[in-house]
Amino acid sequence: MSHNSHESGQSSRKRLLWFIALWLLGVGGTALLVLPFHLLIAAAMHH
Repeated sequence: MSHNSHESGQSSRKRLLWFIALWLLGVGGTALLVLPFHLLIAAAMHH
């Protein structure tokens, strides 16, 4: 029984790590998409 619960713990941990990795990838991708627009707006406001 302990072997089975250990496997389920590993599975949930792996799922959590995948969730965090994909979330960070999404946040990073969004930041990279927004950055050029942010720089354009900042340059337009400066001039």
